[in-house]
Amino acid sequence: MSEITIVKTEQSHLDEICKIENMCFSSPWSKNSFQFGLDNPNTQSYYSAIIDNKIVGYICIFHLFEEGELLNIAVNPEFRGMGIAQKLMDKMFETLKTKNVSRITLEVRESNTPAISLYTKNGFVPFAVRKNYYSKPTEDGIVMEKHI
Repeated sequence: MSEITIVKTEQSHLDEICKIENMCFSSPWSKNSFQFGLDNPNTQSYYSAIIDNKIVGYICIFHLFEEGELLNIAVNPEFRGMGIAQKLMDKMFETLKTKNVSRITLEVRESNTPAISLYTKNGFVPFAVRKNYYSKPTEDGIVMEKHI
């Protein structure tokens, strides 16, 4: 198996990230949404997972004072089951600790059991439900948190 490398997302990664985003989500972020994060490094950190010089996943994190939020995480379906999402999560925790974040939140579709499993394995617990939060299809969002 080739090595998974996690690096800071660069401008040159955005086209590949947008391809993965469109494969993974029914309401994908635009390239401008990703660009906004890159343009605001004081409050957002984005990382890309690379195997053999190919972008195979990414994570987008918001951080301000003691609060953090997992904004977005995705792995190219062809590369799932290789531990990429976990490596991205590990990088998130590492980054948020350096920013003195003590609480991380996220939202997830109630039907996204693989993501919920990943988050639960990493110590996140549900604390709220946002009714009809998602569209395409309409679905509740589970809000989860972790204190670090």
